[in-house]
Amino acid sequence: MPTFHLNDLPKQKRIQMIGEFYDVIDSLKDRSEIRLFFKSLLTADEIATLMRRIEVAVLLSANFTYDEVMSILSVGKPKITSVNKNLLQDDSGYKIVVKRLLENRKERLRKMEKAERDKLSPLRNAKKSLRHALLANLVDAAISKLQEDSKELEEKALFFTPSSDFKKNKYK
Repeated sequence: MPTFHLNDLPKQKRIQMIGEFYDVIDSLKDRSEIRLFFKSLLTADEIATLMRRIEVAVLLSANFTYDEVMSILSVGKPKITSVNKNLLQDDSGYKIVVKRLLENRKERLRKMEKAERDKLSPLRNAKKSLRHALLANLVDAAISKLQEDSKELEEKALFFTPSSDFKKNKYK
């Protein structure tokens, strides 16, 4: 059975094929459709492999050294070099994804911290009344705003990854 190679196609057909792939991705309407598509297209290991590249890009973008990235994620130097090469390009898609991923992680961490505070809050039951709920929301908003750009939250977001070696990491 012959093996398919993109470069065996004429240039116009290569451009068409890649363009149509981008169009297919762009046609997906929400996270559910995206999940179903990639679940059908890729194996779980292939998805994990792609995500590992993004995790490498996150750490490199935060100025971690190759040795630190290898230690944290247990990845090889060739993968780090490949990702870094792409990061150094002006049009690197990694830069867009890294920024959005860190924003999403920070938001998830804020929600988790708020849920933890709510569990411990003496006002937890009092929040049922409108006055206490308003006060609690104002306090939560003030705390979130103070933490929004904190170095600690930034650092937590960097390490809030399912595949880092949390034994070596202070954010278990």
